Amino acid sequence: MHDTNLLKNLYTLLNEGKLDRPKFFQMLARVVVQEVGCSRGSFWFYDGALQDKIICESLYDASDNQWSNGMVLSEDDYAPYFETMRDMRMIVAGDARQHAATSCFNEGYFEPLNIYSLLDVGIEMDGSQIGIVCCEQTVEIKEWTQTDVQYLKQVVAMVSLALKKLG
Repeated sequence: MHDTNLLKNLYTLLNEGKLDRPKFFQMLARVVVQEVGCSRGSFWFYDGALQDKIICESLYDASDNQWSNGMVLSEDDYAPYFETMRDMRMIVAGDARQHAATSCFNEGYFEPLNIYSLLDVGIEMDGSQIGIVCCEQTVEIKEWTQTDVQYLKQVVAMVSLALKKLG
């Protein structure tokens, strides 16, 4: 079972003004990796009215204990993924290199980064999808559990509250 107390603690720190937005998402990405047991965790937000690009707010990679941000993924390059996220608001891809919605990432993203599995859940605010929380597994395939999915849905709910707080 995943520990939701870490989420509550982060939200409290944000609410008390002890964390700014970048630090909040850095710490949250690391918590997601720890709790889900994956290699990489990240938060992406749609850019523009068409929602045809996502920009990485924060990505934590456990293999080197490093954060990064600013990467941009475009619907022009990854249309099946964007369409599925728009329609389903979630992708559970244990074997992401073979999954219909995510195999489009093979050459330009999965293979260079050694990613095999992907679990993405859409972040919504006021009924509109505004972003994505993403878990990735490198080196080997990871079969995501229903508990993993439910945990990410709790993360998404907290992110929505946090974004309202941040304005």
